[in-house]
Amino acid sequence: MTKKIFVFAFLISFVLSSCSHDEGYGGLATIKGKVYGKNYNSNEVLVNEGYLGGVKVYISKHGDPDYFDSMDSAYDGSFKFDYLYKGTYDLWVYGDCDYCDWDQVYVLKTISVNSKRATVETEDFVVSF
Repeated sequence: MTKKIFVFAFLISFVLSSCSHDEGYGGLATIKGKVYGKNYNSNEVLVNEGYLGGVKVYISKHGDPDYFDSMDSAYDGSFKFDYLYKGTYDLWVYGDCDYCDWDQVYVLKTISVNSKRATVETEDFVVSF
């Protein structure tokens, strides 16, 4: 009888442990958004603005400085990361900044995916170009 209880307990613990996943690929959730750009002249006057294509968007587990994927935004500024597990993610882009070190500014958003099949839409990333 104790052997059956042990096997049953082992199977239950195995099933429960296999159901939890860390952030990353393999799930059914999606994070999507857009990159919006503003172009300023040397006098800091806005010259033009609009959604930007070709901007690299990075994604990582929350708090992890190493990204596990990146993609370029589409012509309309949109991007989408599919097949994610439930969890918390960091997404970021770089924009131009004439008065910053390295001539870049880092824009970070922390996004929570709260269910297995969620589609989370972020607010626009606003960068200068």
